[in-house]
Amino acid sequence: MKVKVSFTTKTIAILMAMVLTVTVVISVVLIQESEASLLLQQKENQISHQRRIRLFEEVLHNRMINLIDIVSQQRDLQSKNLDELQRTLQSLSEYFTLNFQVEELLLFDESGAVGTNVSHSREEVVQLVSSTRASFESRSTIVCDKVCTHYMSIPIMSEGETVPVVVVSTSMRELLYLFNRAAGVHKVAIVQISQALQQAEAASTIAENVMTPSIMLASQLSAANREYLQQVFERLPADWSVNRLVTRGSNITLNKEQLLVSLLPFSKGNANRPYLLLVQDVTAAVQQTNQYQAVVVGSAVILFIIFSILLYLFLNGYNQRLLSISERLPMLAEHKFTEFHANAAKQRKVSSLKLVDELDVVESAANNLAKQLEDFDGQMAINTAKLEKMAMFDVLTGLPNRNMLTFQIEKQLARSYHDEKLVALMFMDLDDFKKVNDSHGHDVGDALLRAAAMRISRPIRETDIASRFGGDEFVVLLSDIESRSQVDAIANKLLSEFAEPIVINGQKFYISVSIGIAITSQALATPVELLRHADIAMYAAKSKQGAAYRVYEAKMNLAVMQKVELESEAREALRGNQFSLALQPQIEMHTGKLIGFEALLRWFHPTKGAISPADFIPLLENTTFMLELDYWVIARACSLTQELGHSGYRNMKVAINVSAGQFIDPSLPDYLYQQISRNDLAPEQICLELTETVLVSDIDRARAIMNTIHEMGCMLAIDDFGTGYSSLSYLKSLPADFIKIDRSFVSNITDDADDRNIVNSTVSMVRNMGMQVIAEGIETQAQYDLLCEFDCDYGQGFMISKPIPEQHIWRELSTNVKDGHWKPPQT
Repeated sequence: MKVKVSFTTKTIAILMAMVLTVTVVISVVLIQESEASLLLQQKENQISHQRRIRLFEEVLHNRMINLIDIVSQQRDLQSKNLDELQRTLQSLSEYFTLNFQVEELLLFDESGAVGTNVSHSREEVVQLVSSTRASFESRSTIVCDKVCTHYMSIPIMSEGETVPVVVVSTSMRELLYLFNRAAGVHKVAIVQISQALQQAEAASTIAENVMTPSIMLASQLSAANREYLQQVFERLPADWSVNRLVTRGSNITLNKEQLLVSLLPFSKGNANRPYLLLVQDVTAAVQQTNQYQAVVVGSAVILFIIFSILLYLFLNGYNQRLLSISERLPMLAEHKFTEFHANAAKQRKVSSLKLVDELDVVESAANNLAKQLEDFDGQMAINTAKLEKMAMFDVLTGLPNRNMLTFQIEKQLARSYHDEKLVALMFMDLDDFKKVNDSHGHDVGDALLRAAAMRISRPIRETDIASRFGGDEFVVLLSDIESRSQVDAIANKLLSEFAEPIVINGQKFYISVSIGIAITSQALATPVELLRHADIAMYAAKSKQGAAYRVYEAKMNLAVMQKVELESEAREALRGNQFSLALQPQIEMHTGKLIGFEALLRWFHPTKGAISPADFIPLLENTTFMLELDYWVIARACSLTQELGHSGYRNMKVAINVSAGQFIDPSLPDYLYQQISRNDLAPEQICLELTETVLVSDIDRARAIMNTIHEMGCMLAIDDFGTGYSSLSYLKSLPADFIKIDRSFVSNITDDADDRNIVNSTVSMVRNMGMQVIAEGIETQAQYDLLCEFDCDYGQGFMISKPIPEQHIWRELSTNVKDGHWKPPQT
C-alpha cells in the first residue's frame, strides 16, 4: 500500500483552511464595521443638518416677529381703522425687501387684506391667517408654485373683536445661503416630491412603476446648477425612497466624485411640503473607507500567505520523515532488510542535527524492530528445521505422533499392494488413566504416559512403529504381517507388559490396556478408515472391563452405532423429562420402621417403552453424558426427599448410587452442599453408595474424598460388599457408615451354609467396627427371619417392597405405612 496523501499534507491543508476561514471572517467583520461606521456618520450628519435647518427657520421667524411687533407698537391701534398701519407697512416694504428679502407685506382685518385683493393662488395665506386668529400665535407656511415662498402670519394686539394679522412673504434664498455657509455642502436646493410617491410611501406600497424619479426643483437656480442637479437625480438608485433620503441619504458617483444625496424636511408646511436637497461631497470619506477595507483585505492575504509558508516550512520536514518511515516499514513485512537499513542511513544524515522528538523515537523503534526481525528470520530458519522434526514426534514420549503415523500407514498400505502382505493397526487405550490423572495430577499422569510408551515399545519388532495418537491413546503399526497369529502374539505380549504395576514416585499404579486391532490387505484402504476400525474394536475390548484385545469385525459398527444412538436418545430424554426415579424402601429389621429409600434410575422411552438400567447404564457409563445424568439423580432425589418431609415423612434418608466418574469429580462436594441447602435438608439425610471396585482402585484418593463428604455430615455406604475384593481390612481406614451385603449372598443364606456363615460373620464384624449393615435383595420371610437372627440392622428387597415409581410413591406410602412403620411381612 502506497501513501497517496500524507498525514502532514492533510494537516497542512486543514490548518490552512481553518486560517483562511478565520481570516475571511475577520476581514468581513472589519469591512462591515467600516461600512457601518460610514453609514452611522452619514446618519449623524443628517440629524445635524435637520437641527441646523430648524434653527435657521426659527431665527428668521423670530426676527420677523420682532420687527413687526416694533412697527405695530409705534402706531395707535385703538381705532378699528388699520389704514395708517397699512401705510406704514407699505412705506417700510422697500426697507424689508432690501434688508430681509421680504417680497410682500400684507395686513388682514376682519374683511380680509387691507388695501389689496388676495388672488385664488393665495388661499394657503387665507388659511394661515385663520389659523393664526384661532390660536393667536404666529404661524408660517411654505407655498411652492414654480418657486417656494415662505409666509409668516403675525397677530397684532388690537381692541377690536377681530385680531389684525400681518402676513410677511419671504424668499428662501436667505435660508439657503445661511445653511450653505454653516453646513458647507456641495449643492443645496429646495425640491418637491410628487404627491403619488408620498402617498405610496405613507401606505408602504411602493411599486416599481411608482419609484421612477419624481423630484422637482422648487428654487431659483442657474442653468448649470439645474443641469447638475438633474444628473444627480438620474444617478439615484432605482430603489430610492423619500424615507431613505431623509434618514441616511444615498451615495452616488458623478464625475468621479462620491456624492451623498439627502433630503431635509421643513418643519412647517402643507401636505405637499418641500424638502431641502443636500448634495455633499463625501469622496474623501468613501476613499478613506475603501482604503481601510483594502488594507484589511491586503493584511489578511499577506498574513495567510506568511502563515502558510511558515506552516509548510515547519511541517514539511515532518512530512518527509513520515513519508520515509511509511515507505520503509512495508520493507519489514517484505523482509527487505538491506533496503530498509540503506534508507534509514540516509534519513539519519538528514536529521542528525535535530532535537529528538516523537518521530525520532518511532524511527529508532522501527530500526530496532528491523534488527530484531532480521535476527528472528535467521533464528526461524534454524527453528524451522527443528519444528519439522518435532512435528513428526510426540514431545512427551518421544514416539512418532499422529502426523508421522498417518504418513507411515499410507506408505505401508502402498507397499502391501506389491508385497501381498497384511497391514495391522493396534489402537490402545490405557484403562482408568483419567482417574489417576485427576487424582494425582498431570505430573504423575505424564510420567505414567512415558512409562507406558516404553512398555508398548518393548515387545514390538524393529520394523513396527509405536506412536502416541493423543491423550492416553497409542497406536502400533505392524508391517510385513503374513497371518493373524502374528498379530495375536504381539497383542498378548502387549497385555502382559502391563500385568505388573507401574511405579511412579514410589507409588504403584495398576494400569491395563484395551487393544483394538484392524487388519487389511487392501491397498485402497485409507489411514482414516483403518484407524476408525481399530478404534471401534478398542471400545469392544473395553466392554470386557479392560486388559483385552479385539479384532475389528463388521458387526462392531452396529454396536457402536447403537451406543451413539443411545447416548443421543439419553441426552434428549433428559431434556424431555423421560428419566425418573424409583424409590425402594429401607426398614429396620426388628421394628419395621421406615428409615428411608434407595433412589434407582428409570427411563421410560416414548416409543420403546421402559428401558432397563442394565441396558443403558453400561453403555453410558464411559461417556461424558453419564456425569450429567448422575448429577440429575442427586438433584431429583433431594427434591423428592424435601417433598416427603413436607408430606409428613420427616428425616427420611435417601441412598444415591455414585459412579466412579462422579465420585472423583472435584465439584461433587459443592454440588451436594448446594442441593442440601436448596431443599432445606439435613446432611445426614443423604447417603452416597459406593462400590468396592470404585474404592480399591485408588484407596488413598477414595479415603480423602470420603472424608470431605463425611465432614459435610452426609452418610456413606459401601455397596455390593463381598462381590469385589471381599476384604474387611481396608474398611478400617474408610469413614463408611453402612455396609450393604450383596443380594447374591442373601438369596442363598437359607440353602447354602457357606453363604449363611459369610453373612453372619460379616454382620458381626461390621457391627463390631461401629458400622451398620443393610441387607439387600430380601425376597422371602425365611431370609428376613434369618437376617433378624443375625442382628442385621436394615433391609430392603421385594419381600418388603419393589422399587416404587415416584409418581406412585404417595399411594404406596398411604397404603403400607402406619405410624411410621412399614406393614409387617406376610408369613
